[in-house]
Amino acid sequence: MSIYAYKITRDYGFAPNPFGEYCTLACCKPHLRRKASVGDWIIGTGAVENGLLYHIIFLMKVTEKITFQEYWENPRFKNKKPVINGSLKQLHGDNIYSKDKNNDWHQLDSHHSDYEGKLNEKNKKQDLSGKYVLISTEFSYFGNKAWRVPSKYSDLCPSNNIRDRDYKTIINEDLAIELINGILKDFGSGLNGTPIHWKEYEQQKLF
Repeated sequence: MSIYAYKITRDYGFAPNPFGEYCTLACCKPHLRRKASVGDWIIGTGAVENGLLYHIIFLMKVTEKITFQEYWENPRFKNKKPVINGSLKQLHGDNIYSKDKNNDWHQLDSHHSDYEGKLNEKNKKQDLSGKYVLISTEFSYFGNKAWRVPSKYSDLCPSNNIRDRDYKTIINEDLAIELINGILKDFGSGLNGTPIHWKEYEQQKLF
């Protein structure tokens, strides 16, 4: 088992997507998605950019690791496909990649597309380079109720010097597991808040 941590500067409920029975990491963080294995833990923390350095935004245990096509075809994840004219939760679905009849990858109109659903080649290349989608049934998501870690655990959080595309492997696993177990005990598994940047939308029809 390994434990990884990375900082989140943009939280729209897209990466990670914590809705439904599963918390999923399908886009962004390609290096981490290739590296992480089933049984590993991932901790997402805030950053200076959102005023939440040393705050927990989410944590998840990787319970499945599947390909993009498996993610697309599995009916369990149908509700993760974005609905552009739907609620904010539907709008930020992360199940956006599938192969067409020519075996080429298609990007669905989504949070990672350009205006009016135009393909964003940069996002497509970055997302697909991660090769896998990470799935979790054991997670705690805080979002706009991000939880400030006690000073005892501050070293577990990535410093602001770490680059946005990077992550850290936590060395002190015993301390990290103590933190994770405490959070799950106090807050349980599932949603504890809504995405931080949903406040940017005038229409707040969340579900």
